[in-house]
Amino acid sequence: MTRAAINLNGPTGEVIDVTSLGRNTISSHKAGIGEYRVQGTLGMAPPPEGWGYVINPLDAGVEVRIRHVAPTLEISVSRDGVASDLQHSLTLHVAVEALPIEPLPEPVPDLLASVLRGIARCRAQADQAIAPLQDAVDLDEASELEQQHLRAWKRYRVALNRLPDQDGFPDNLQWPAAPQ
Repeated sequence: MTRAAINLNGPTGEVIDVTSLGRNTISSHKAGIGEYRVQGTLGMAPPPEGWGYVINPLDAGVEVRIRHVAPTLEISVSRDGVASDLQHSLTLHVAVEALPIEPLPEPVPDLLASVLRGIARCRAQADQAIAPLQDAVDLDEASELEQQHLRAWKRYRVALNRLPDQDGFPDNLQWPAAPQ
């Protein structure tokens, strides 16, 4: 159970608006002089959540009686003991059914983002392997084996950069094998 504040139009008995933390399928009508009927509530919201009702200052001096006869909230208004319509409005703090908790939809995996993250991760690995090998080559200090490793890592990095050009990207990829 949760609460809602509803504003009723005094002359017609219709709902002006509803502010609700739960369901707000509330309807109302004027049943007769000074008699209003509200459907869609569970009665008045009890303290401390509820504060009862408030009448518009134009209706000062009226007496309001409220009772809940499920499923109807019956409101009787009188002035000096005589049934009387509200001139302006009445705000009620009522109880309503809580909104059902709906499970959040399962997130849809973003294949493109996942593939791009994978490419970036592999690219970072290649860059890390290439840097010291390239330094050795630039300083003419690379062994034949280091030069072979450098070429293999650079081929791998080129292949990674070409993955988006493959047919079927990103759904169907032929990932290059990282050098050993």
